[in-house]
Order: sequence, then C-alpha cells, then structure tokens
Amino acid sequence: MYKINNCYKEFISNREVILANLKPDGLTLKFLWKNPDEHIVQCFNQTPFFQLYFKNDIMFLLLKFKELKWVDIPCIFTKNTKNHFFSDEDNFPCTILLANSNTGKLFVNQTCKMPIGISKAFIQAVHTQIDLPKKVAIEKINSIRSSFCASEMARLSLGKT
Repeated sequence: MYKINNCYKEFISNREVILANLKPDGLTLKFLWKNPDEHIVQCFNQTPFFQLYFKNDIMFLLLKFKELKWVDIPCIFTKNTKNHFFSDEDNFPCTILLANSNTGKLFVNQTCKMPIGISKAFIQAVHTQIDLPKKVAIEKINSIRSSFCASEMARLSLGKT
C-alpha cells in the first residue's frame, strides 16, 4: 500500500511518535521521526532485534536497530482487539515504516518476522493482558519509563543483549 519516497498526510505529526497497529496478519509499527538522516534510514532498513519486557501488567516490545539505541513500545490491547485477534504464526510478521513527521515522506517499508519465542510470548500476552483503563495504563507506563530506560528493559527482559 505504501511506497518509498511518497508523502502521506497521515504521517505528518507535530512530534516524534511510534504508532502500533495490531491485526491478525501482523503488527505494523509506524515510526514518525523528524528529519531522519541517512544513517537512521540505513539502520531501519536492517531487521531489528526483538525482545519483550513485562512489568506491572504492561508489555513493552523492544527493538534494536543496528547501532541505534533500544526503542521501547508499550503495548496496550483493548478488549475489542483481543476478541478479534487470532494468530497461529510461528514467526509473527512485523511491518516497520519510517517516515519524516514533518513532510510525511516514507523512507522505510519493510516486513520482518519476530523470532518464534518472541512471537509466542507476544501472542499470548495479547490474550492474557489485563484490561486497564487508559489513564491507569498511561500512569503505569510513565512509572516504568521513569524507572527503566529501554536498554535497561532489554537487559532485564527475556532475551540476551
């Protein structure tokens, strides 16, 4: 659907943000970055290293692109998402989009597969996550992030760093 070097209004934002969209056929992560340079684009074109971190009923998907810093993405699933989400993928697909949040220009559109262990834990977490009111979830996320940076979460998570 999206083509590299095209501009999309939906990618224009007044801030840097990561948007996650979960569907049965995969997870889409939209990285809206202000003026990403060529080095960042090259790093995002590589398959990232995936890890998961669980704390206080919140799951963080952790990604490491080449020599960039770890990125943490808190995952909160609504009851509606959980009820419509079924996947038997051994290696769950993850589409990564990197766009300029100022212009909407798309630089990266790649689909990679999560490792089997991460896929199984991710899918299980979707179904077992406690339903939290949005305000409570945000408070928990902020509390965790004030205590741990993404690299510390990676160190404490399921995989090796």
